Amino acid sequence: MRLVHALGAAVAATSLVASVANATLTASLVQIPVDPGAAAAIAPGLTVRTFQLKVVQNGEKFDVGNLQTTLGNTNGLSGYFYADPTVHDNSKAINNSYLSAPTSASFYDTYVTSPKFGLDPANNPANLAVTGSADYPVAPGSATAIVPKNNTNSAGNNQSVNIVWGDPQGGAAANNTNTAGDAGSTYKIAQFTVVGNTGGLLKGYFGGSGSANTAEFFPDIYLPIAGDTDGDHIVGLSDLNTVEGHLGTNGALGVGDIDGDGIIGLSDLNIVEGNLGISLAGSSLGSVVPEPTSLALLGLAGVVAMRRRSRIAK
Repeated sequence: MRLVHALGAAVAATSLVASVANATLTASLVQIPVDPGAAAAIAPGLTVRTFQLKVVQNGEKFDVGNLQTTLGNTNGLSGYFYADPTVHDNSKAINNSYLSAPTSASFYDTYVTSPKFGLDPANNPANLAVTGSADYPVAPGSATAIVPKNNTNSAGNNQSVNIVWGDPQGGAAANNTNTAGDAGSTYKIAQFTVVGNTGGLLKGYFGGSGSANTAEFFPDIYLPIAGDTDGDHIVGLSDLNTVEGHLGTNGALGVGDIDGDGIIGLSDLNIVEGNLGISLAGSSLGSVVPEPTSLALLGLAGVVAMRRRSRIAK
């Protein structure tokens, strides 16, 4: 069955909430902690962050996903999506393990979930269909989805996800099973683990069981570059001030606790300092205007040096 290829161009994305007669679907990207031991097993010495794409639905079953993203690889950005060597399926981008332990690297695999959209995407493999690459915004994609490969984990590979996936049974399949820890109608539909300092923009749309041929577009969702605490697509002085001003406190993931260990500490400060000046500006990910000027970025090196000397002196 061909999934959601009769889509009209009239559907516009204006907010993270898309409404049709049968449902309201809301998309969000949530960062989760990464176990330090697992991070070391995935990529020793590099920043490892994991994000889950979640949908809150109301009124019907989430039925199909269309997703396209490419990580930035200019302006100081480098990295890739992690595909675990033991559980990752290279053809469908699904995870073949039932909820690996959070201490295991396989727990942080990059994948899309089955149409039941629970924690176990492999529990019902017959209920997941990958029809090709994303047809965003409306034109049909190629016959082959672009997904991370578990034999090409490197900065030169695994930088794109371009996929249409969904439920071959359509509305006849069972209702969604929500993710453990998520209440009501919140469902994890994809997970991304980014190795390195890079980030990108997620583009796509959703379809529900009652509106499978109606595209419910979501605006670009920012998968942040490492150290960008304020979401302006650049690591600058404001990010440095945020982390330095809250050292030693309990941190919020992605705000000050960049590495996800629960504390805003020196490791977070080192990530920001090491990434000062990186941005999505000028990349193929869209028009993003950086906050600091070039002169300001040059001056940041001196600010960091003075702050390092100040901390040493103390």
